[in-house]
Amino acid sequence: MSKHRVLESNMFGFVTQFMILLMLFTCFQISIIYMNGISGLLSGSYVERVLIYGAYYLSFMVANLVYPNFSKKYIQTYNMYFWLVLAIISSLTSLCTIATQFILLPLILAGIALGVGMPCCLSYFADHTEIENRGKTGGIIFFLTSLAMPIFSFLYKMIGLYSFCVFSTIWFSTGLIFLLLLKPKGEVVERRKDLSLVSVIVNKQFYLYFISWVIYSLIDNLGFSILRLFLQETFGLAFKDLVLNLSTIVMAFSIVSVGFVIDTYGRKRALLYGFIALGIAYACIGINPLNLFFWYLYFVISGIASGFFVVIFVFTIWGDISSKGAREKYYAIGSLPFFFMVFIREILSPYMVDVPVSTAFSFASFFLFLAVLPLIYAPETLPEKEIKRRELRDYIRKAKKIAGKYAKG
Repeated sequence: MSKHRVLESNMFGFVTQFMILLMLFTCFQISIIYMNGISGLLSGSYVERVLIYGAYYLSFMVANLVYPNFSKKYIQTYNMYFWLVLAIISSLTSLCTIATQFILLPLILAGIALGVGMPCCLSYFADHTEIENRGKTGGIIFFLTSLAMPIFSFLYKMIGLYSFCVFSTIWFSTGLIFLLLLKPKGEVVERRKDLSLVSVIVNKQFYLYFISWVIYSLIDNLGFSILRLFLQETFGLAFKDLVLNLSTIVMAFSIVSVGFVIDTYGRKRALLYGFIALGIAYACIGINPLNLFFWYLYFVISGIASGFFVVIFVFTIWGDISSKGAREKYYAIGSLPFFFMVFIREILSPYMVDVPVSTAFSFASFFLFLAVLPLIYAPETLPEKEIKRRELRDYIRKAKKIAGKYAKG
């Protein structure tokens, strides 16, 4: 095959993966917007918020864990079409149930749609990327996808909830049409008969990384509830918005670079440095929460770490340690903390406001350092020969550069 054909094939594969994951993550964003929208229609009480979030996240969790066990064989493409059809039905249902007693039904359907789509789409991504380029590809796709997220929020504020539901129906329908035109390479995959969800969880390589991921997800969500209120009450709304926007910008740059870093130096090393740096940032806030410099330091480090953790834990690590036929279950369990901890945050939010920020962040720092322990014993998932090969290539390039300078001299 010619170099031009290979480049064209790679570009087509990237566009297909981008479209699949764009639809997946915008489904989550649209659901969040809908949840906030119907909270505004209701009284916004604690019980109603728990019901709203529970309808979505619990249905997501059930579908996410149950659907990969349905059949021994499946065609990846059909699963991607199926979850998008469910998303379209959810959006259509939302048009009919706003301001009715069935207002939670679209959220249940959306949770099921995302629960079906999450392991399917991420396993497709892993099946069609090489391990030495998986982080880079995932980082670029997630960065491009994240650019679309603010657009949806802005659109909702401009057109209102009902019109936004019309838009979401059109959006998912357009996505389905694009996928039908792109015709993703759908393979008939035979699921491993000996692989259960329990066997995934007790896999040493899996649970060592998973424990660290759970700790980070919990600390990040609970910490966000505390710091958002503290910053607004102590330093004002303008400062809170400033540092949150700063963290978002830093995270965007981090997402772009993280893939190149972890595909060169490995996943484990990046995670170790990320947890240690974030633990130090939390410790600084715990020592002196009134020091503005510590807050800037915290949000810069938090932005960098968030980009690293999301790309590694959502896209990369579960694909590295699994094989075809097993990846859906690895991604199903591995993606749970990213979404489910948001539900835990909503449940505990009324009880977090009374926790002193210094105490909370000191505990957070302690648990983040604990999260490093499993990683010390976890094996690196990027092959050692690939790391050595890239280090040797960098060494040769630097040697040639130095030799060139001496030759000119």
